[in-house]
Amino acid sequence: MVWRETDIMDERLRFVVECLAGDETMTQLCADFGVSRKIGYKWLGRYREFGPEGLHDRPRAPLNHGRATAVDLVERIVAAKEAHPLW
Repeated sequence: MVWRETDIMDERLRFVVECLAGDETMTQLCADFGVSRKIGYKWLGRYREFGPEGLHDRPRAPLNHGRATAVDLVERIVAAKEAHPLW
């Protein structure tokens, strides 16, 4: 079965709504939805912090790259290249 983004969001939102209702424990809800408790608490935390938009998947790429060249150095290199195009 192929899951669409809206199906995933609906399922996560349903999880959060049932969790906030307080009728079942987090352990039982996670078992019912087939997710770990760590994921359950993550979804709940994101919902509390960002609302329904927090339930979207986030990109896994790092925000900072450890080996990236510093911006000021890149700007100096580009400026030198523009000043001396035959180098």
